[in-house]
Amino acid sequence: MKKLIFSLLFYLAIISSSQAQTVIMMEKTGGVYTVPCKLNDLPMRFIFDTGASDVSISMSQAKRMQEQKKLEISDIQGIEQYRIANGELVEGYRINLKKVEFGGLTLYNVQASISKNLDAPLLLGQSVIERLGKIQLEGNKLTILNGKNNSYNYAQEPTVSTSPSMSESASNGDIRAVYSYSPIIEKP
Repeated sequence: MKKLIFSLLFYLAIISSSQAQTVIMMEKTGGVYTVPCKLNDLPMRFIFDTGASDVSISMSQAKRMQEQKKLEISDIQGIEQYRIANGELVEGYRINLKKVEFGGLTLYNVQASISKNLDAPLLLGQSVIERLGKIQLEGNKLTILNGKNNSYNYAQEPTVSTSPSMSESASNGDIRAVYSYSPIIEKP
């Protein structure tokens, strides 16, 4: 009987641990939800933007990161075309962020873009969101459902990306979508 009870408790513990969740309370500012993040250990506040392809930072934030030695020339991967919310094509820089942290999560080697606009909003886009696995948005509450099939590892050491270089991507005519101030939708 003790073995049966122990086995049942063990089984329930496994099930509940595979259904672990991370809850992040976002702040609504100017009609959009923001979340505190750290890019390469530098604190910033980002708009949680399910419509943006990448993490996107302004040129002024990129300069700040470079001045504080949080962004190196070797992190810049090239120039790429981006489509913004009004449909216009603009040029920006494609970069690799060594580390992105938010809500107790750490992701390594995240693709991002630098807008040539000095005052462009900071967007936490799909280059982070798609690596979280299943998420749920309810108002200002972001829940990351960390099931057993999650697509990232919190403690994974940085690795060299095997994706094509930006010059190859740009020459293939790929255009990334970056939407400034797009509203958060209820389902990603």
